[in-house]
Amino acid sequence: MDGFVNSAGAAGAEPLQPANTKWTSRLVSEAGSYLLVSWTSSQGRKISGTGDVEGGSGLARVFLSTWGQSDNIGDSILRRGLLRTFHGIDDARVHVHVGRKLMPDTNDERYLTALRLRGDEVVYDTAIGWFSRYAASALTGRTLMVMPAGELVLPDRAGRFWGWWTAVCAVLSRPRGGTTVQVGAGVRMSSDATITAPRMERYARRKMSLVAWRDPRTAAAFGIGDIAPDWAFGEGPDPLGEGLGTPAGERKILAVTTRGNRDLLDDNKIRLLRDIAKSRGLQIQVYSQVRRDREAMTKLAWVLHPGTEPLLFGEESHAEWEQKVRALHRESAIVASDRIHALIVGATEGAVPLAVSSGSTEKALRTLKPGGFDLPADQPAAINDYLDTMLGDSTSVSRRIVTARAHLDQLRNTLRSFIGGSPLPAPSTVEHRPCEYRHAAAS
Repeated sequence: MDGFVNSAGAAGAEPLQPANTKWTSRLVSEAGSYLLVSWTSSQGRKISGTGDVEGGSGLARVFLSTWGQSDNIGDSILRRGLLRTFHGIDDARVHVHVGRKLMPDTNDERYLTALRLRGDEVVYDTAIGWFSRYAASALTGRTLMVMPAGELVLPDRAGRFWGWWTAVCAVLSRPRGGTTVQVGAGVRMSSDATITAPRMERYARRKMSLVAWRDPRTAAAFGIGDIAPDWAFGEGPDPLGEGLGTPAGERKILAVTTRGNRDLLDDNKIRLLRDIAKSRGLQIQVYSQVRRDREAMTKLAWVLHPGTEPLLFGEESHAEWEQKVRALHRESAIVASDRIHALIVGATEGAVPLAVSSGSTEKALRTLKPGGFDLPADQPAAINDYLDTMLGDSTSVSRRIVTARAHLDQLRNTLRSFIGGSPLPAPSTVEHRPCEYRHAAAS
């Protein structure tokens, strides 16, 4: 059921007063058509239990979207990480677009199980209902908007008008003292060539109060913003509490999963994985992180380890499959993949991540690096040196996860401060590296 949209709407809102008032007014007038997968959050008037606005101030409104690929547990895991940032704030109510209706890939209850919604959120099935509620909030009270995390696809020439809608969201809440942030996103890139984001996309980010990308190439494409680990680095067991289990060097499994929309691994990659397993006494286990990869992983298992059945993502819920994948990773010395969240989730369970693909591993290398993992490219000698170093140090993985979590905690505290939330308690044994998340204009 969609959350209730207050009929008060934008009544009494002060006019926007940027340098170009006419241009901005046009943007605001078209705000209701904003890209359906936008993420927003807001702060301002008090909200009742049904989500409608009451008079007064002090209770923040937080709007964000958890929509992602319905068959990919990586998407639900990273979005849970962002959602958790705004939990536990006494004076805040979270408004969540869950994408159960009118989306290119609707998210059903199986997807939602991994989000760990607490039951006190205002949930929206459709993006238009959720965004309309945000727009009313932005024009009538102090509002914080959170833009998408995960992978961004820069539009081609025909679709570049979407940058205008992003700009709408970046400026809509400012006259009422609100702000906009974007944290944990990365741009899809097909090669190592340098790219530049469209002008309006770059302009929009310069109007945001906090921008932190999940990889340095994306930051370079926009020319602005800090860099922070992917939100999925913050999920899974606590390396300082329960720990990450047996050190990777003492485990007995090499877990493998690759993208189903690419060619099967060639003979050289198959030989490399077999050599890694044989030289280190590991059993190879193929699995699928994504439902649509099942057919390809069945073929890969037949080639790579005939006689051992692959573990395939079927009709299980995201929560159920995440639990099974984490159990596999907890027993794995190495997770080899070109799916970045297979590598990240593996690392959060104590396994050494290794980028392997029939295509490019560029995305994996640049996304894992802010989490502390400097993965080698496809040269066998470099790969074996990396594995020897990582597997030979019993704390090599856990140290990196601790540091990545420290950075994410700092980022969370900055985000919580926008809506008056108290800082998260810092683990007493973590030495935080200097990392100040700044106003975007100062980057």
